[in-house]
Amino acid sequence: MAFHNRDRKDFNAGVMYIGIGGFFAGFGLNYPMGTAVRMGPAYFPTVLGVILMVLGIILVFRSFGVTDAELPAKTHWRPLICILGACVLFGVLIGPAHAGMVAASMVMMLVGAFGGWDFRWKEQLIGMIVMPAVCVGIFYYGLGLPFQLFPWS
Repeated sequence: MAFHNRDRKDFNAGVMYIGIGGFFAGFGLNYPMGTAVRMGPAYFPTVLGVILMVLGIILVFRSFGVTDAELPAKTHWRPLICILGACVLFGVLIGPAHAGMVAASMVMMLVGAFGGWDFRWKEQLIGMIVMPAVCVGIFYYGLGLPFQLFPWS
């Protein structure tokens, strides 16, 4: 069981799970825990963090049993930045900027589409019309949420 003979994907994921779980479990210790019946504010993050740490430990140990593992693929930055940027832009445009839900949805569709491998203007224009219409129908009229639809409304 040599250290160089391991599955790097499982090992890296396990270390990441242990780190994130440890952070949330440690962060939860600043609040009262409570019991399973009357949960305090620390109960959920602590229990979830411990479960995540246990899964990470299982992944780390399992990574040493694999003999023919492939290397992790390189990170594709353009899709990652475009999709995260689309979400951030949607939040900014629908919130303090008050561009309205229709414009925010259209911008989100366009910026998120640039993260794909095959961008086609015709498909995106159709999506930029259909998706805001569906969102307005569901959230504004169906659920009655008080979104500002347009900047002037």
